Amino acid sequence: MANFTIRVEDHSDEVLKEMEEIKERILEAWGQQGVSYVKQVITATSRVDTGAMRNSISHQVAEGESAVYVGTNDEKAIYHEYGTGIHADNGRGRKTPWHYQDRHGEWHTTRGMKPIHMIKNGIGDHVKQFKQIAENELKK
Repeated sequence: MANFTIRVEDHSDEVLKEMEEIKERILEAWGQQGVSYVKQVITATSRVDTGAMRNSISHQVAEGESAVYVGTNDEKAIYHEYGTGIHADNGRGRKTPWHYQDRHGEWHTTRGMKPIHMIKNGIGDHVKQFKQIAENELKK
């Protein structure tokens, strides 16, 4: 009868650690690319005045959630995302015209602003590219 030894090694901790590192790299890459896509939407729709909103677009990888968030803290961004007045996405925008004074002191009349969906489109229109980013990270 042959004499042999069986040796079992458990590398699951190393594998799990590597998988966590890959996940973090993917989320960070998605966040960076997502910011770029959202800024491209803003620029392409000619909604750049001072550049403050575009420059405020950022991302954050959420610890413990396996998620990345792309957004802005610019208080006017919500109006660009969802529209205002007669153009508001939810249909509940103001139906009558209103007047406002711009930063140069000139008065304007408007019925609202069409939405540009900078976040929705900047992220949603690039699902294939985000998938490719993940695949590339997994190959490293």
